[in-house]
Amino acid sequence: MTELKERTGLGEHLYTMTLPNGLRCNFVPKPGYHKTYAMFTTQFGAIDDSFRTDKDADYTVVPAGTAHFLEHKLFDKADYDAFDLFGKSGASANAFTSATQTSYLFSGTDAIADNLNILLDFVQDPYFTDQTVEKEKGIIGQEIQMYQDDAGWRLYSGILGNLYPTHPVHLDVAGSVESIATITQKCCGKCTLRSITPATWC
Repeated sequence: MTELKERTGLGEHLYTMTLPNGLRCNFVPKPGYHKTYAMFTTQFGAIDDSFRTDKDADYTVVPAGTAHFLEHKLFDKADYDAFDLFGKSGASANAFTSATQTSYLFSGTDAIADNLNILLDFVQDPYFTDQTVEKEKGIIGQEIQMYQDDAGWRLYSGILGNLYPTHPVHLDVAGSVESIATITQKCCGKCTLRSITPATWC
């Protein structure tokens, strides 16, 4: 079922539909534009420190920084890197984690269907090993340390810490060196985007 919504004031239309598997799709046609922009988003972000699937009786508690850790890891496959696949078709890819969501995206002018398949495949078909998870801990640990020298980020984090001292929103999106040290291959497998929450394609 497709629903059409007019975006008041922008002269654009938003088409939405939900597929049988629960994937919610949003599409905004841009006549006259040459570039296509696509994003795959899941409602799993930095504040989601526990979750329960339909098959679970109890909640699974995860370390701070797990959503961001997954953002990094999903590009890495057994014999290729998803960035390389996007690059071969001239697409520009990226990802980001916020307090409430994790998003993977690309933009390009050619081979859009191929790039859509790449995006859907690498996000929904995770590859984790003990070795790759351990390697990523060092990479993200360096990223966390880098932000400790960013005055603007320290100010922002300090404000959140004072406003919400008992809510997970006060924690760094990337977690801490100590929290990510406890992430394991089993933890990553439990927290795949497909198993946690419905995703959105737009």
